[in-house]
Amino acid sequence: MALRDAGEVGAIGLAGGPVPEMARYLDLGVFDVLLVHNRWTLVDRSAGPLLDAAAERGMGVVNAAVHGGGILATGVTGEGPARYGYRTAPPEVVAAVDAMDRVCRDHGTDLATAALQFSLREPRVDATVVGMSRPARVAQTVAAASVELPDALFDDLDGLLPPPHAWLDAGWGR
Repeated sequence: MALRDAGEVGAIGLAGGPVPEMARYLDLGVFDVLLVHNRWTLVDRSAGPLLDAAAERGMGVVNAAVHGGGILATGVTGEGPARYGYRTAPPEVVAAVDAMDRVCRDHGTDLATAALQFSLREPRVDATVVGMSRPARVAQTVAAASVELPDALFDDLDGLLPPPHAWLDAGWGR
């Protein structure tokens, strides 16, 4: 805090994992930027209360891991257990991802594009971080960010959201 007060740093960020832990730090009221990951995606909304609190405080928000560690980029592949947030995905998440993949195709897009756009269209999110496995993915990601997707797609996807008990933080704040 002293470095910020002295003008040595411009902002102090809060980044972590579990929402309850992040909420305790956020409540200190000393941070300027919040980074959440895997907790504001097509299949997990557990960071919602954090996004609300950050917006109330005028903080910047960065949303990372919008593809949930890969499952929202590839869909359910059948190659070993499906993983979300670096752990085995609950059956409700696997079923939701599979259904969302079909809905995206019905709307003429792919799951990865919808997952990225979900974050980009969120007014409480100021920046979205996407991990990439190789340089060629940069152009693909820029193209996916530029696609116009209909609101009806996101309405359909919201209807497939797994229940809070299947989210990484088991419905915290709900």
